[in-house]
Amino acid sequence: MNTSRLSGRRPGLSLVELLVAMTLLGIVGLSILRTFTSQARLADLHAKRLDARAVSRAPINLLMSEARMVETGNGVVAATASSVTLRIPVAMGLVCGTSGTSTVLSLLPVDSAVLASAAISGHAYREASGVYTYAEGPTTMAAGGAGTCSAAAASITTVAGGQTVLVTPKMSAADVGTVAFLYQRVRYDFAASTALAGRTGLWRTLEASGATEELAAPFDAASRFRYYRADQDTVDTGIPALDQIRGFALELKGASEHSRFGKTTPETSLLRTAVFFMNRIN
Repeated sequence: MNTSRLSGRRPGLSLVELLVAMTLLGIVGLSILRTFTSQARLADLHAKRLDARAVSRAPINLLMSEARMVETGNGVVAATASSVTLRIPVAMGLVCGTSGTSTVLSLLPVDSAVLASAAISGHAYREASGVYTYAEGPTTMAAGGAGTCSAAAASITTVAGGQTVLVTPKMSAADVGTVAFLYQRVRYDFAASTALAGRTGLWRTLEASGATEELAAPFDAASRFRYYRADQDTVDTGIPALDQIRGFALELKGASEHSRFGKTTPETSLLRTAVFFMNRIN
């Protein structure tokens, strides 16, 4: 005998059973949603921190390669916590002699692209004491003077890939065979970014031409330069006298372009590195 027909009820779920099932389903669904949300936030955090680290890595190679060539006595023109101005050699060589109002130099090989893009600020030659004498101002360089270098008075052979040039104005007191170089004044500073409004960028400026470029952004406002003094292996607490600076530490605190999910401030990543000047007499 069919008891369900006799009782007047059809088989199925009761309201209580349906409510229990929906409650359990909601609990399971909420747990899954929280897991996905947690994983998404973790992935977003890693992505933003990678962005912050990438900001600091971008300008390092150029800045450090230029700074290594700086001469210790007069290579630093200005220094603050947010800015450093350097006299950076562009082309180095030996003095062969003079030709009219120019000095003839036998240059070592130099990257043609670097030389073409340089904004020459002046020249310098090395005295017998090792100290460099600088002449700052409009400086021109033209091909020529090979005969002066090969003459008996000089007997300087231009190395393969190098060239002989006429540099004006001349280095009046430079002896034949003296080491000399052409340099450009380059300023690196942390300033307002144009790529990202309201953020901080690291800028490189050629002072002779005024050409400027934003190397990387954004950085946290805590990014700064710190300096090494002569005969010290730790950074100075202040700004040393310019002729005492032998290198500097970079505290690059890169920041992500956007804040991560649920936060109002960007992620940051601190990169510390240091560079020491290689053109030194002590």
